Amino acid sequence: EPFTTMQKYGADTVRFYLPYVSPVWTPLKFDEEGLKEIYSKYISTFKNAYSFFEMYANADNIDPREYNIPAEDRDLIDRWLLSKLNRLVRDVNAAYQEYDLNKVVKAVTEFVSEDLSNWYIRRNRKRFWASELDNSKKSVYITTYEVLEGICRMISPVVPFITDEIYTKLTGEKSVHLSTFPKYNEELIDEHIEERMDLV
Repeated sequence: EPFTTMQKYGADTVRFYLPYVSPVWTPLKFDEEGLKEIYSKYISTFKNAYSFFEMYANADNIDPREYNIPAEDRDLIDRWLLSKLNRLVRDVNAAYQEYDLNKVVKAVTEFVSEDLSNWYIRRNRKRFWASELDNSKKSVYITTYEVLEGICRMISPVVPFITDEIYTKLTGEKSVHLSTFPKYNEELIDEHIEERMDLV
């Protein structure tokens, strides 16, 4: 029963689950355990990534929008995440054009769970905790901000509520649904860096 399920797990979890479990043009075998998995793999992970960023940015009284550090001057791992983000924007855009939401949500889940949370944030905790506000610390804040903001705009058609909440807190704008869809920058996609990081 949809409304009871939405009250229990949230509308965004249900909306994300439906295209995740199978392409929209195939029959769906609904599984409540799948909802729990989606909440854990994507919804909760995305919220936690934002909460981590928010907590340390507030503690350090940092607004990443005040800094302007070009991508080429940031740490290697920052350039790697930006490369992955721009590749994701390109692929997600193409999947939306094909009306294939299964590809969209699978790609975003992989990025948020593995690249952003399990790899980038975990590897860079010391940079967030650093006492000195040097370019490395500024870069990790800017990069995380750009990624969170980009994900919100990218996936807002599928999960409109959580993205709007996080986007408005991040940017101070009225709504993510009044923003433009992100465009990828081919120059920031670096296959060499991605191959090296995959090897690591």
